[in-house]
Order: sequence, then C-alpha cells, then structure tokens
Amino acid sequence: MILVNKPKTLFIILISVCALVLVGGVLWFLRDKDPYDSAAPPELPAPPLKELAERRGIQIGSFASLKYLRERPYSEILTGQFEYLIIDGEPNWKFEDHELRPSRNDYNFEDMDAVFDFADQHDMPVRVQHLLWGDEKWLPQWLKDGNYSKEELLAIIEDHIRTVGSRYKGRVRAYTVVNEAFSRKLETGGNKDWWGERLGYEYIDNAFRWAKEADPNAILILNDFGNEYDSAITDEMYAYTEGALARGVPIDAVGMQMHIAGDSAKSKDEVAATMKRFNNLGVKVYITEFDVNMSNVEKDKDEEDQLQANIYRDMLQACLDVGPTVCPNFGFLGLIDRQSWYRGIGLEDANPLLFNEDYSPKPAFFAIRDALEQ
Repeated sequence: MILVNKPKTLFIILISVCALVLVGGVLWFLRDKDPYDSAAPPELPAPPLKELAERRGIQIGSFASLKYLRERPYSEILTGQFEYLIIDGEPNWKFEDHELRPSRNDYNFEDMDAVFDFADQHDMPVRVQHLLWGDEKWLPQWLKDGNYSKEELLAIIEDHIRTVGSRYKGRVRAYTVVNEAFSRKLETGGNKDWWGERLGYEYIDNAFRWAKEADPNAILILNDFGNEYDSAITDEMYAYTEGALARGVPIDAVGMQMHIAGDSAKSKDEVAATMKRFNNLGVKVYITEFDVNMSNVEKDKDEEDQLQANIYRDMLQACLDVGPTVCPNFGFLGLIDRQSWYRGIGLEDANPLLFNEDYSPKPAFFAIRDALEQ
C-alpha cells in the first residue's frame, strides 16, 4: 500500500498549475506586445526608391528610432526602400524617458548603440542629428540648473562632441552639428536657442571645429527650418555661414529641414534658387527632415492626398533640378503618420508622411517615385 500525503500533493499540484498559467500568460503577453509580430509590409513596386535615387545621383534616407525599428513593416520598408537611416531622437542630450547625457560626466549610449547595431546589420550608412540643439525640452535638468560659466559651457560642449564623435568615428556619414540656431535667435514661433543666449554664435564655430577633429571624414551640417525660401531665417543663416567659412569653420553643408505647410508651400523654382544661393558660398544643401503638414488644408481626403503628393514631387524636383553637386541628399522625417512629431504638438491631423497608419503607401510615395523616374 502506498501512502500519499494528500495536503502536500495538492499543494504541489496547485503550485504547478499556477506556474503553468503564469508562464503561459507571460508568453501570451509578450506575443501580444512584441512589435516584431506586426503584419507583413505592403508590396511596393520595383525598383526601390533608393535605386531610383542612385540613378539620379542622390541619396535618400529616413528616420530611424528604436520605437519603430522594432515594428517589422517599418524596419523592412526602411531597409528596402532607403539608402541610409537618420538617427533622430537618441542623439539628443535628453529624449523622452532616455538621457544620453544623464550628468555632466556620464553618458548612456545604450539606445544609440542599438540603432547603430541595426544600421550595421543592414549595411546602412547613418546620419546623426543633432549634436547640439538649443530646445530646452531636449536638454537635461542638470545642465539647465547648473549656472555654468561661459568657459564651463564650452568645455561641456567640447567634451560631448569629442566623446560622441570618437565613439562612432568611421560609422557616421554625416552629423547635424548645430540645429535651429538662427530661427531660434529670431524667436520664430516664440522659441529661443538656449545655447545661443549664453554663448552667441561662437559656440557654432567651436562645435564644427571640434566635430571635424573628432571625426574628420564625416560630413558636417548646419541645420534649420524656414530656410528653403527668401526669409529672415535664410538671410541670418546665410550671413553667418559666409562669415564662418571665411574664418575657416569646416561647414560642409546647410541643412534645410523643410517642414512644409500644405496650405503655403513655396514653388520649386523659389526653393531651387535658395539652394543655389547657399551653394554659391561653397556648401552643399541637404534636405534633412522633409514632411508636409496638412492640418490647415480643408479638402476632402482624396484632394488632400493629391495636394500633398504634388508638394512632395515639387520639392524633390527642386533638388533634382539643381543637381547632385548642389543637393545630393534628401531625407524624410519618418514613414508613417502616427510617428510624426506633429502628434507631439497636438496636430493629430497633420498626416505629413509617406505611409498611412497601416503602412499602406500614400500618393506622396508614388509622387516621389515619379519624380525620380523622370
């Protein structure tokens, strides 16, 4: 006769059942939440955009961030259609809940390294933006509260640029070294340049020199918005660039963000003329963050999509018209509308990008193809 300790046996059975339920629940939760478990990307026509762009002598790229690289359709469209990726977010001193620079003497490269690893796995060049951006929202509290002297701030900048530059030396095609110094000096939209208020334009000169020393082969870009047409921002940026080049500051390219408003887009001829104006200084023009905000356009969906597509085509055509010796690079600030930065400022209906929420291509995508195929 075999004796069984019933309470002990029941306890073991209960624990085993609970463990199975817990493990099953965890596996189901992970399955449900795994962003790689997304639907397959849409079938897009051949050849891909990057091949068409290469035939025209330009390079096209798009935004890459860990949040979206984990979605299968996003990563497959990015790697299949675009020649290079733009790391935008992770390089900021502070980005959402992550700080690249958590203290004056510490760096956290975990997220940025992960995006570089993705780029390496897919043999894609990288453009990093931004090394310096004077938007207080993206600056850590220790910096803003530090009451640092001018000399200390310049030392903090130098350490940052040399540390980042040396870590990724040889892996970066281009850096946006300084962002929005001119539009913020002019307080466009009420914004200010935190760095410029404390250091003037001297910090820009130094930033480019330190970046060139840290990574001599990377292309160095001076970036802003509202500078693709005749404007006060354009004039301010032009005057600085002209003087800086005369001082030997190693600026390789001017970046035009090109966040275009659908109800007030400039003509391609005006944009092309502004590109040539900057190029006459001896710098190239990079389109760095292209999108078309449709929130102020009152049309039905089909008309809105076609207007947006026309703007995409015209702005790319401006770049193609001046040729790759002037405009060799065209970058989009994302692929799907729900990732757009406009959502962060409450413009849910901006819908500025090439793909809908479900990754279906918009007319803008085919307009880009049409322009490249001409």
